[in-house]
Amino acid sequence: MTQTVLILDDESDNIQLVQETLRRNLPEVNAVAFTSPQQAINWCKTNEPDLCLIDYKMAEMSGIEFIRNVRLNAHFQGVPIIMITGQPGSELQHSALDSGATDFLSKPLNIADMLLRTRNHLRLRSSLHKQRMELVGDLEREMKNSAQRIVDQEQTLIIQGLTRLSGYRDEETGNHMRRMAHISGLIAEDLGVDNRFREMLLLAAPMHDIGKVGIPDRILLKPGKLDAAEWATMKTHTSIGYDLLKDASSELMRLGAEIAHTHHERYDGSGYPRGLTGETIPLCGRIVAVADVFDALVNTRHYKKAWAIGDAIELLRAERDKHFDPVCVNALLRRLDEVMDIQKQYADNVVHISESHSIRSASSAA
Repeated sequence: MTQTVLILDDESDNIQLVQETLRRNLPEVNAVAFTSPQQAINWCKTNEPDLCLIDYKMAEMSGIEFIRNVRLNAHFQGVPIIMITGQPGSELQHSALDSGATDFLSKPLNIADMLLRTRNHLRLRSSLHKQRMELVGDLEREMKNSAQRIVDQEQTLIIQGLTRLSGYRDEETGNHMRRMAHISGLIAEDLGVDNRFREMLLLAAPMHDIGKVGIPDRILLKPGKLDAAEWATMKTHTSIGYDLLKDASSELMRLGAEIAHTHHERYDGSGYPRGLTGETIPLCGRIVAVADVFDALVNTRHYKKAWAIGDAIELLRAERDKHFDPVCVNALLRRLDEVMDIQKQYADNVVHISESHSIRSASSAA
């Protein structure tokens, strides 16, 4: 990094000596020189050198007066200033230090001493500049992270509100939303996805059926079997949910849109709304499909009784490569003990869970 040294002396021969010394020994340094203190003051108003070499005795004004003047500039508070003087004495040095001088050089100028002090001050200046930039970067990142946390909190509140809205219109309980979201998180974790995706999935999964807000109550809450026309209407909830969320600026909301659109696709291509197959179905949709169906099977709904755990497991196994991604099914079965802990933690009052098979034996057979 090029550093700038300001040289001020009203004798041009002295300036030439310092400039030539710096050019030969510190070629990376850019030397800016003035014989007029006032011209140097004007330059300093809009520029910030890394070091100043200032002569004390000048006809227009003294070096001390110059230092007092430039120290009035806020950007000059941290600039090191070396005063060069042929008048030794503690009184002068005290006055110079009081005005803002950092160091001293005596005349006649000792070149080796000048180079040593110049190098040291520039090295310190560079180190402080680096630390300042790192601090500024840390502060900017913290401000950005704080702002992102606020945005994330707002997004979470919006998502929770949308999820509750979906639950008000459907037979699904809030606990179903929690269970299937946490089961989805377990499947994702077992598959080794990154933490950010898993955390986003936990928040976005409950929006899978948000499109049901657009389905008429006569269809959505019908206790019996839907006829062909009603079923066709019901299936549009996937596209309704997608259209509702897809244009959001939030990455989290867009993930919710993708889940809403794909959680009824089937691995063999027989699902809806687009008939996607295999891994052309987004991973989030494949995960949520398994978590949603499993939780729906083993819990009571207004139109069905709860299945026995073993029967639900057998269905998942039978539907590998058909309805479900086999990788996601196997992940759920490997984590079955934890899945059942989630079932207990967020159990509905009406839930009925019976076990016709050993959970551990089912898990080990996945």
